Amino acid sequence: MPKQKINAAEILDISLELIRKQGYEKINARSIAQKMDCSVQPIYSYFGNMDGLMLQLFDHAKKYLNHYIDMHSDRSNYFESIGKCHIGFATDEKFLFRFLFQSPFLKATSIEEIYLLYARDDVAKDISATLGLTEDDTEKLYTGMMIYSHGIACMIAADAVHFSDEDILAKINFAYWSFLRNIKEENHETHCS
Repeated sequence: MPKQKINAAEILDISLELIRKQGYEKINARSIAQKMDCSVQPIYSYFGNMDGLMLQLFDHAKKYLNHYIDMHSDRSNYFESIGKCHIGFATDEKFLFRFLFQSPFLKATSIEEIYLLYARDDVAKDISATLGLTEDDTEKLYTGMMIYSHGIACMIAADAVHFSDEDILAKINFAYWSFLRNIKEENHETHCS
């Protein structure tokens, strides 16, 4: 077999670029090949089929998301800034957000799976250290905030709403304190029983 002039990383990068500009629904082997000025053969050679490409592209897109978070987060207020990053990503990268969180490629069947797919260990450690929460309570708070901020992000990615940054921050802060208060009340009730 002759050596490929195009490698798998290039195909993933071009595919990611196409998703960012057009959305995952418009991606196919022909559109990728056209953008790369080649035949579809390298795509099938490296990935077997479009499903194989899309699965690897999903992981590639998650790395892009993590890089985005690393570039936009504030380590001095890490947990809050992660929620803002998630919402910012929905604003800045609508098509990529939809691919990662609103497409069949997510393949999660439970909230626990979503947590395992998207929770960052460094954020969980920061929550635990900052608030003195157990691992279980950290997961409860992190999961609750993921779901809440994700709801806002989904509305933004769908162009359904246009909230001000101040309004978003106020709602996020209210949810945070509500979740944290609930966790502390549960712990107090458990210890008093």
